[in-house]
Amino acid sequence: MINNASRNNPRFQLPEPGIFQANGPDDPLPYYYKPLVGSIYRARIEQALSLLDPPYESILELGYGSGILLPSLCALGTSVSGVDLQSDPEQVGLCLDKVGVTCTLIQGDAADVRFREQSFDLVVAISIFEHISDLTPLLKQIHRLLSPSGRLLVGMPRVDHMMTRAFSLIGFDDIDNHHVTDYKTCRRAAAGHFELIATNHIPAIAPEVLGLYFNMLFQKKLLAEPDKWSLAETPGGNYSDLCPLPSVLCYG
Repeated sequence: MINNASRNNPRFQLPEPGIFQANGPDDPLPYYYKPLVGSIYRARIEQALSLLDPPYESILELGYGSGILLPSLCALGTSVSGVDLQSDPEQVGLCLDKVGVTCTLIQGDAADVRFREQSFDLVVAISIFEHISDLTPLLKQIHRLLSPSGRLLVGMPRVDHMMTRAFSLIGFDDIDNHHVTDYKTCRRAAAGHFELIATNHIPAIAPEVLGLYFNMLFQKKLLAEPDKWSLAETPGGNYSDLCPLPSVLCYG
């Protein structure tokens, strides 16, 4: 059940074990429930959510995976949607039913999803951007989807040889094949469309240069000539064909 008291005090609401299911062998879901490593996984989400200033009218999560973050996001906004390249919306929807959550979920590439312009007040991407070598197309898409005052919340791990060794200790032996972009590259890529307005990192007591995980809150910039999909790039060539939100995959 969603704790609406957290609407003005963002907290990560960890579901009871067994409610959500991993969407594949690389899904980190089991690590959230481990004694030591789990505290780190949970802390990165807590730290990310602490940057937010809810409530939000409409939230989009990119890469919702098992769906473990969706209940917490539902406590912060009126409407929550999710896009994931691999996760099965039906399976995640059944899990959301168990905690009384309603979301709109679709399976697809976030850079190509055809939401109407300015559909969201907040876009959340936790542990997503490090997997993408060229962030520019996705950042342009997010800029298009956000309202004029919209914000983008990004969480990313450190990407270097030290983290390769750290991930191997918890069972991820090929992390270099998955993590290809670091947080500094993300900041540079976002600079043309977003203003960085808040950050934190783990461990909080260490200087940023020694951080293991980095959370960043960006504000959408209002560009003189906003980026839009051209009609030639849009199937059917008509923006009126785009729906405010997909309605065929609603669960709750």
